[in-house]
Amino acid sequence: MRRNYWTTVVTAASLAALAACQPSSQAAEVAKKDTKAPAVSTTRTLEAYRQFSIATTATISSRTAKPGDAFTATVVADVQDAAGRVSIPAGSLVSGTITDVKSAPNPSSPGTLTLAVNSIAVNGRSYPINASIDSLATERHGRPISGGDAVKVGVGAAAGAIVGQIIGKNSKGTIIGAAVGAAAGGAYAAATKDGDISLPAGTHILVTLSQRLNITRS
Repeated sequence: MRRNYWTTVVTAASLAALAACQPSSQAAEVAKKDTKAPAVSTTRTLEAYRQFSIATTATISSRTAKPGDAFTATVVADVQDAAGRVSIPAGSLVSGTITDVKSAPNPSSPGTLTLAVNSIAVNGRSYPINASIDSLATERHGRPISGGDAVKVGVGAAAGAIVGQIIGKNSKGTIIGAAVGAAAGGAYAAATKDGDISLPAGTHILVTLSQRLNITRS
C-alpha cells in the first residue's frame, strides 16, 4: 500500500515538472527565433561618369514616336563597382522617356530623337538615375522603306563615311540625329525621300552616369 502511495506521488511530481517546463521550452524557442541575425544589406556605389551599355527592347523611330512615349532597355553586362562587386546585374531593366521627336521632312533635314534615361530596376527595386547617352548604332531610313533602304551605322570613324551621327545635349535629354556624310551618304540621301532616325530593338546604347548611383543589395 505504501509503495503504491509513493509511486503516485512520484508520478504526480513528474507531471507537474513537465507542465512547468513546457512554457519555458516554448519561450526559449521564441527567444531563439527573435535572436536570429537580420539580413545584412550593403550599399554598392557607382560614381559619376561610370559608363555601361544597354540594349533597347523595341524599335524607336522618329517616324512613329511621340514626345512623352516611354521606352525600355536592358543592361548588357554586369556593372561592377570600384571593388569589383556586381552592383547592377546584366538584364536589369532601364526605363526612359522620348522627350522630343522631329520627323524627317526631307533628305537635308533628317529626323531627330531626344531620349532621357530615368530609372533602373535592380532586384525588384527601382532607382532614379541621371545619365547621358554618349554613343549608339543608328539606322537611316527613307520613305517608303524597301529591303535596300536601310543603311546600318556602327559607332566609329568608318560609320561617318555613310551617315554621321549627331549626339547633342539639352535640358530635355540627349538628342540623337543623323547628318549626310561623304559621297556614299550623299548618294543614299538623294535616292530616298527623307531620313528618319531608327533605333532597332537590340540597339546598344552607351550611357554615362551624371551623378553617383547607390544600389542597395541584400
